[in-house]
Amino acid sequence: MFDKLTDDLQPGDVLARTVFDAGGQPLLKAGTALKPSYITRLRHRGYVTVTVEDGLADDVAPETLVSEQLRHTIAGHVGGFFGQMGDIARERGRGQGGVDEAVEDLGEQPLPLADRGREALEQLYADVQSLINEIVGSDTVAGLESLKTHNEYTFQHSVDVAVIGTLLGSRMGLSGGRLRELALGCLLHDLGKLYIDEAILDKPGKLSAEEFEAVKAHPRMGYELIRRMPVASLLPAHVAYQHHEQQRGTGYPNGLVGDNRIGPRLHEERMGAGKMLLIAEIGAVADVHSAVSSDRPYRRAMPPDVAADLIEGMAGKHLNREIVELFTRIVPRFPVGRWVEVLGGEFSGARGVVTELHVLRMDRPNVRVLIDADGERRAAPAELDLRTHEHVQLRSLDRHEQPTR
Repeated sequence: MFDKLTDDLQPGDVLARTVFDAGGQPLLKAGTALKPSYITRLRHRGYVTVTVEDGLADDVAPETLVSEQLRHTIAGHVGGFFGQMGDIARERGRGQGGVDEAVEDLGEQPLPLADRGREALEQLYADVQSLINEIVGSDTVAGLESLKTHNEYTFQHSVDVAVIGTLLGSRMGLSGGRLRELALGCLLHDLGKLYIDEAILDKPGKLSAEEFEAVKAHPRMGYELIRRMPVASLLPAHVAYQHHEQQRGTGYPNGLVGDNRIGPRLHEERMGAGKMLLIAEIGAVADVHSAVSSDRPYRRAMPPDVAADLIEGMAGKHLNREIVELFTRIVPRFPVGRWVEVLGGEFSGARGVVTELHVLRMDRPNVRVLIDADGERRAAPAELDLRTHEHVQLRSLDRHEQPTR
């Protein structure tokens, strides 16, 4: 199976994964042979990618940490909540004179959430608990790739950040209450982008200095919005406020610093003193991973091994070193179902699919070799256990490199 742009779909392509709508309901089920009307319907609804059968490794189903149905359900709820907050932002003024004016327009009173708004926030708390239940209750070793099916990037990105943040927080042993606040903060961390011109957010080229200053306002605006909501604590607001701060103090908006540790902060932590909060440092790692793993107008998504290399290179100066170390221990560089090229050994240059992961050697998976180095399909696939081939390395194949039948 492989991911295919809806613009490239052909009648007769067979779905390998069920496509869900914004409410988490099945739109087209796995195994459906696509008709022209189905393809048109997918494009009109804003779907940009689906997973189709490739006739080579369709029996290798990628393991998922969180069901696609739950992802889509939460993304729909986040989108609805952002829409309601956008209405409030328009009513209060978007602060054309800058972030200070925007904050002044908000006033110091709680946000005037109508019944629908309060119910939407309660729904997000329920979604957070469902997310935690799936992650904590799973013993699956799974990659963090999620199929970016829809053009609503912000909402899917928010869910991805919450998934990664919850996974990291749960493996650290955060208490249930702090885990819920972390997950909610991750879902809402980009809420302040409601105050940024969409033309800037979607600009394909490099931002001007003025445009980048506008972008740098969104963490504070997210904080100011969330702290005026009926939330259980200020922690979600600080996830939004601090997710672009850096360990060495060169982030924004306040130049906070980190100490590259997890340690006793798991149980008690004070706000202030110019330092990042642990849950914000978790959110920062999750935000970077999701951002670089997604297609954006200005670049393609990075394969998981390339994304892992980038994150490891940011440890210490940008991202909390101990959180990154935990991330690399629990997130596979080559998830099950990933097409890879074999580098070295008797199969060097051949291509295959990752079929199994090993908890104690996450970097040495099993690979089913399907395509020879000359590009020909093997009559009999070869099974390669990298634990017994230490000199062999792998490289993830990009979408356009993946073999098809």
